[in-house]
Amino acid sequence: MDPAEMGPYTVAEHEYDFGRMEVYDDKRDHTYETTLHGYIQYPEDLDGSAPVVLLLHGRHGTCYDRGYTPDTCPTPIPSYRGYEYLSENLASHGYAVISVDANYINANDSGPTNGDSGALQRAQLVVRHLDEFREINLAGGYGMDDLVGKLDMSAIGLMGHSRGGEGVNKTVTYNRTRPEPHNIVAVFSLAPTDYNTLTVANVAFTALAGYCDGDVEDLMGNFAFDTSRYAVSNDPYPKFQLIPMGANHNFYNTYWADETLESRPDDWSIWDRNQDDPHCGTAAAGNGRDTAEVQKAQGLFFMASFFRYFVGGETEFAGYWNGQATVPGNICPDGVGPCDDRYLLSVLAPPADRLVVDDTLDPASLFVNNLGGNVTFDGFSSFGVCQTNGRPGEGCAVAEPTFNTAEQLYMVWDTTATYRTELLGLNVVPYQVLSMRIGVSHGDLDNVDGQDFTIVLEDVAGNRVSVLASDYSGALFYPPGRAFAESGSQKTVLNAVDVPLTAFEGVDYTQLNAIELVFDQTAAGSVQMTDVLFQRVEL
Repeated sequence: MDPAEMGPYTVAEHEYDFGRMEVYDDKRDHTYETTLHGYIQYPEDLDGSAPVVLLLHGRHGTCYDRGYTPDTCPTPIPSYRGYEYLSENLASHGYAVISVDANYINANDSGPTNGDSGALQRAQLVVRHLDEFREINLAGGYGMDDLVGKLDMSAIGLMGHSRGGEGVNKTVTYNRTRPEPHNIVAVFSLAPTDYNTLTVANVAFTALAGYCDGDVEDLMGNFAFDTSRYAVSNDPYPKFQLIPMGANHNFYNTYWADETLESRPDDWSIWDRNQDDPHCGTAAAGNGRDTAEVQKAQGLFFMASFFRYFVGGETEFAGYWNGQATVPGNICPDGVGPCDDRYLLSVLAPPADRLVVDDTLDPASLFVNNLGGNVTFDGFSSFGVCQTNGRPGEGCAVAEPTFNTAEQLYMVWDTTATYRTELLGLNVVPYQVLSMRIGVSHGDLDNVDGQDFTIVLEDVAGNRVSVLASDYSGALFYPPGRAFAESGSQKTVLNAVDVPLTAFEGVDYTQLNAIELVFDQTAAGSVQMTDVLFQRVEL
């Protein structure tokens, strides 16, 4: 099923104004006012009630005529209207979608050096809007009596873009402190900032970071994913890192991307003024960029399918979010596809559906894994544990910047080398996939043609079956672009290599002895690695 297709319901809309509220920045002890304004789109002729999704735009200009405050601006920028392609689509499929106007927060929030960058204020704003609609669902008001009993607020989804992404991340924890918290079950953080190093737990969580983002060029969404993935031991929800290789920051919002309204609709030029980076620069021949239309289409596919699965329970969309289905051709540059190597999805199943071999959270991962089995490195010229500091991505000397903050192993070889982790007779029958996250280290000229390696499963009886990593992942290419320090796009990120266990037919899945990664496909190279685990997914 293609989530981009419009559904059977007529879409109705209310634009509303609930007045004003005070919001508070606890890091600078500062209070200011914001409006409570936005719109809700919903299925006009739905029998029953509609699941609720709320959208929150990011930090952007508030007025096309500069020099005005939101109160006096004659031409306000309607950032909250920039996701109508998503809200109309979801409403046509039976969802009620609220889109919040946060211009007053954009005009008043702080920077990361003197406050919380508006994260708490945006969370307060989101929860207040949900509070108002909870009351409207019970008793009507504000000209929306037709919504009485029509909002299913038993499972709510949130999307936030840019600082709005950090805002909805903050909403997860802020909401739980309220006297009557809402049941937020799914959060899609679209090109978010992460100035406050937030943990997003006990919700289905996707952090999307476009490789060609010129505004959040350090891909902070990856930081939020890394921080959240093991934060709560009994978290019942999955976590996802998603990297569209051709996406910038602005094109997910149709007003920010409008060339007739914006002086700089393509934010990549903030970072690369001449737009001549080989991968992200639109002035470079053969660049890897997505057009505004393709990027809008990908935003619709990812966000609509995410909410329809994790909020609406529409299992038709499980395949992609289990890492087992391809992306549709309409989000490929040629409109046909396939192009899964342009959309790098890493899936971390909930604790009940995963068996962690090595999370690399401890330097002891050089010697022993999470199961207590020995770890050995044979034939490497160097290896070790490293962790980056977020921005500027320093800390893993094999590739700076690396824009993942996870503790990770690095391995460098100039002859055949083997990483081996012992499994101690492990039974993996309940699981379907062997996963790991791998980064091909940029700056190593031995990697310029990409990398490949052999993955071996060995059982207690000594049976060994091997596969090539490249047969199951499109993420082992050399990171494209000019050097990041020269206003280029090149950086290392860690992406999933997922191999179905059926590929290892011939071993005894009830008694596995070891996993080996044998670097025998290239003469030399270097990679970074974390999250070696078995996962249970629906195949």
